[in-house]
Amino acid sequence: MKDPDFGKQVRINYIDFLKFIGLTAIIIAHVGSPDWLLMLRNFDVPLMVIVSSILGERSYKKYEGKGIAYTKDYYITRIKRLMIPTWMFLTFYFILAFLMGQKQSTEYYIYSYCLTRYGIGFVWIILIYLYSAMLIPLFSKIKLSVKGIIIIVTVYCLYELIYYFQVGVDNKFIETTLFYIVPYGLLTYLGYNFCRMSKKVKMIIAAAALLIFIIFGTFYWARNGAPQSVQIVKYPPRLYYLSYGIIWSFFLLMFCEKHDFRIYDNPIIRYISVHSLDLYLWHILVLSMYSTLGLPEIWYIKLAAVYVIALIIVFALNKILNLMHL
Repeated sequence: MKDPDFGKQVRINYIDFLKFIGLTAIIIAHVGSPDWLLMLRNFDVPLMVIVSSILGERSYKKYEGKGIAYTKDYYITRIKRLMIPTWMFLTFYFILAFLMGQKQSTEYYIYSYCLTRYGIGFVWIILIYLYSAMLIPLFSKIKLSVKGIIIIVTVYCLYELIYYFQVGVDNKFIETTLFYIVPYGLLTYLGYNFCRMSKKVKMIIAAAALLIFIIFGTFYWARNGAPQSVQIVKYPPRLYYLSYGIIWSFFLLMFCEKHDFRIYDNPIIRYISVHSLDLYLWHILVLSMYSTLGLPEIWYIKLAAVYVIALIIVFALNKILNLMHL
């Protein structure tokens, strides 16, 4: 199953490399990496959302302006490409876990299939991808303009006020809808409009994000008596976390679009990018089985092992599916 954001009609040569960077940074968080690296890689999810939105904008063009029926087809396509492989993986994972004597509560399975953080945990990022994809048609109407920016900023400020007054913070439904859709919707809006932005606008956004990061970093440092990782405001995402992600995402995007490196067309990098969804899903299984394989727990060895084993699984599965003409 190929990544839903990949397609020849929307290809930008450096996007494969950035998706590889984003996926690698996410996996780094799961292998017991040192604190300094955990802090550094916290741009991973924002980068993946912004990059996916860049591709989503290009992919949606073939549906845009063709009526409700075409938009419906877009929604159905995105839902199928994200949900079906995820649910298939979860079903296989839970059956295997059950056969190994691991039993969970009914709520655990429900939360997992609903892609929340309260079940298996890892698949919450798929829900973010889904929300992001669902917002693309809306953002095709809210263009990059003063009016559009005012709308987006106003909605985000209302979100921050809702969190400040602790409205629905302990409600799992609100947490997995409103507290995902609004902050990651902001990143989707930036990604959707990235290729329309002038270099000056990109620099202004990056500079504003840097200023916000410094202000909140200083605030949390003063309040806690020590520098704080942006991870402290990741669930749900707040400005300290989002600004850090925007800084790195815009820096990497602007750097990569300016420089044409051979690695952008590396076949392994490209394969990882094309199959990033499947690699992410299957790395979950490899992580859960890692200790039983007797492999070293040194983080960089674990990172390499998880990556390679997941890559072998995905490669083998795709070969089987190709032989079966699926």
